[in-house]
Amino acid sequence: MLTIAHISDLHFGREVPDVIQGLMAALAQVEPDLVIISGDLTQRAKVEEFEAAKVFLQQLPYPYFIIPGNHDISATDMVERFFRPWEKWQQFVTPNLEPVLQTNQYIVVGINTARAAGWYFDWSRGQISPAQIQFVADTIKPNSENKLRLVVAHHPFWLPENAEYRDVVENRDQAIETFDQAGVDIILSGHIHMAYTQILQGIIISHAGTTFSNRLLESHPNSFNIITGDRKQLTISFMEWQNHSFQLKQSKNFVRISNNWQQV
Repeated sequence: MLTIAHISDLHFGREVPDVIQGLMAALAQVEPDLVIISGDLTQRAKVEEFEAAKVFLQQLPYPYFIIPGNHDISATDMVERFFRPWEKWQQFVTPNLEPVLQTNQYIVVGINTARAAGWYFDWSRGQISPAQIQFVADTIKPNSENKLRLVVAHHPFWLPENAEYRDVVENRDQAIETFDQAGVDIILSGHIHMAYTQILQGIIISHAGTTFSNRLLESHPNSFNIITGDRKQLTISFMEWQNHSFQLKQSKNFVRISNNWQQV
């Protein structure tokens, strides 16, 4: 059975070492086939933060798949932000901002939704362009067969009522329509430090909280998600930091019926 660990918003520079150790212990119990990291690897995109993140990635004993978030662009060096926003990411993490990974069990497509600027006040907000939307469809549809089809982005495609002030990714509706036609099964994201799931037009939206930073929302401790199953049925388990270790808080089960996912 396929097992994926979904971690997010690590924010090196604000990391909590004890929680990192707890994550590694929890992952050792799960032994995931893949660890997905959905952005915000650093807090301020500083060299020392990227260096610490690189050490963490090198110590992960599992394959990992990673895309950047808005915190991985400098917020203080405007020359760097506008002219070479991804230089440090490509130096310390990976040259590829939008990776694709395919095995006999799954295909994962990463999308970089972070932008240096936008026509809105909140530059932390994400965008997905028409070209990126088409890239997902063109990559997934002809290549996935019966494989689980995953899209990874940093910014949310759906928000619970208490987080709607943050805004969903720009061009969300166009993306969801195209992803549905391409047969996307699940979208993994982060950004708002809150774990939840939702079904949107037959696609599972699975959101992870901040896994080991101290940038916590009230009533939302450090967390990560575990996804198990295949294209017929999936379980998403929410792991929360409690009493010096990650503990299972809740599991949700999903089945795929007539090309749409439903929670059971």
